[in-house]
Amino acid sequence: MESLTKKTLKDKVYDHLFSDIINGVYPADATLSEKLLMEKYSVSRAPIREALQQLTIQNFLRSIPRQGYKIIQPDDKVMSQLEAYRALLEPAFLRQYGGRITRTVIDELRTSYIAANELPPNAYRERWQYNCRFHLNLFAVSKNRYAYESLKNALYVQTIFYVRTRFSSSASLHAAIIDYLENDNIDMAAKILEADIAQLQAP
Repeated sequence: MESLTKKTLKDKVYDHLFSDIINGVYPADATLSEKLLMEKYSVSRAPIREALQQLTIQNFLRSIPRQGYKIIQPDDKVMSQLEAYRALLEPAFLRQYGGRITRTVIDELRTSYIAANELPPNAYRERWQYNCRFHLNLFAVSKNRYAYESLKNALYVQTIFYVRTRFSSSASLHAAIIDYLENDNIDMAAKILEADIAQLQAP
């Protein structure tokens, strides 16, 4: 059994369970129970339940009374709706709040882009995580917590799909977005951002 320390136990359980879900460790029709996960991770019920509740809120799992938790399998229709939502949300917010972008934000975006570009071709999960970080860092300048959480949850739902389908889209458009932001061309950066989201069409 995989033993976890008591330090940030719920977070560690969440990280392990999250990784197992997006990497397909559990069959698509599997029902996850608290007892099963308590045995797998050698921890008590409380951190397991907290991790399961968080994954349910993030739409990775669906709670089925008296049975357990089913993994939600995003399909092409769900992905298309999420991409359409993001294509409306993110460019609009960038146009409205792009003036708040500082040199520090641009440097963070470039660091994220460079790190993603240096990943090996088969680092699908890591590449997607850098992609999410780029979009969230860009969106955070709006200081709209509700909208930020909404975008983060949309990216969470997309995670399981894109990791399993071996996400490998180029991050080159991120470089173009950064360049236009550096030149204070917010409108063009927003147009490139929209194109960047569009390239994530479900394979």
